[in-house]
Amino acid sequence: MKPITATESEQPEIYATVRRERAAIHRAVSKMAKQMRGLSDVSQKQAIAELTATWILAIYPGDLDLALSLSDAMRHQTDIYLRESKQAAARH
Repeated sequence: MKPITATESEQPEIYATVRRERAAIHRAVSKMAKQMRGLSDVSQKQAIAELTATWILAIYPGDLDLALSLSDAMRHQTDIYLRESKQAAARH
């Protein structure tokens, strides 16, 4: 499976995009989370998995290897976010 990771030269642009769109990202996440309030924790997990899979398959409809690679990259990014959130909370 081909890993989907940003090259060193691509990283500054990616970080700049995320920084620039940070507020919009948080608003979108908040709206999506509100839509799932009535669901159980198991159903919320399923909804997020289905949303993610649908989005990935829209990007790579004919290439399962690339779709799985993007899924792996997203799991990795989630792990990074969780660690950074925990570290930020510990600093405060």
